[in-house]
Amino acid sequence: MISVLKSNKPFVIFLIVFSALALWAGNLFNPVIDSFHFDEHNVLFYKLINQFLAFNASGSFIIALLLLLMQAFLLVQFNRKYILINYRTFLPAFFYVLVAGSFVHLQQVNPVISGTLFMFIALKFIYDIYRRDYALNRLYMAGFFVALSSMFWPPFAVFFIVIWVALSILRPFIGREWLVSLLGFLTPFLFVFTYYYVFYDITRLNALKETFFQNFSIQHSFVSVHYAYYIFFGLLFILIVLSSFKVIANFHKKKIKTRKYFEINWWIFFISVLLFVFFEHVSYEILYFMAIPVSFLLTEYFYSIRRNWYLNILLLLMVSSLVYIQIIAHL
Repeated sequence: MISVLKSNKPFVIFLIVFSALALWAGNLFNPVIDSFHFDEHNVLFYKLINQFLAFNASGSFIIALLLLLMQAFLLVQFNRKYILINYRTFLPAFFYVLVAGSFVHLQQVNPVISGTLFMFIALKFIYDIYRRDYALNRLYMAGFFVALSSMFWPPFAVFFIVIWVALSILRPFIGREWLVSLLGFLTPFLFVFTYYYVFYDITRLNALKETFFQNFSIQHSFVSVHYAYYIFFGLLFILIVLSSFKVIANFHKKKIKTRKYFEINWWIFFISVLLFVFFEHVSYEILYFMAIPVSFLLTEYFYSIRRNWYLNILLLLMVSSLVYIQIIAHL
């Protein structure tokens, strides 16, 4: 099976779409949708989306599935352009579908899957600054789209740090580049402030600000889930550890550009984990964004191992645990 998924044939696209439909089909016929904290503390753009889709479970499901597939195949385009993996492959899209769509209760439109689309654009501008003579416009746009994504899900604002991390990794220190990225980040907030100040009273502006900053409160307790999820996430954690050690062991063999991109992806993963652990209003929805670096990492691992029987066992365990989650969720 893994040999088929590693190929670059169009048939793999069908397999990825089929896998997404299979994992999400239960929610189409028997929706399992809970109320999450982001439904109570939604802001700006997601508030508008939530008002439109709050009583349309099927519409929310279909739009979320389309966004999932769109973002999965954006990873393939990223790999073709920036060559994070030295192979033309659809495997990152396959892993993204498995990881990002694993949480059944989040198979609906939510702020993270909506904001992640803009984070993809921000990452494109971040990756583009490598060895550019002039990078100010890309840095401004990277900051702009990070801020825009935070207007769907405020914790995305923390990922502005990734821009400065990328600057320290990809470029020599140029003070104005750091400043311009910050200006790009502040621009959408300035527009929102001006709009609310001109067209609404200060009370509504303060309420928006309070709702926005509520999303950054410190964690007090973890949300418990069914043990079926712990099986899948435990397996995923083991694979992430194995993949990281394998990548580090072969790090010196990679091109300098690829090494730098992997460093940035590790920072994205690390910050995502910190948000999940320490922020009260960050839960399993962050999987939609965390799955980006994880998908590239797992793809690199599956290409570095030549024993197909071993990889097929790992893949079978992942898929089996996801099937078990589906069974438990819809019983």
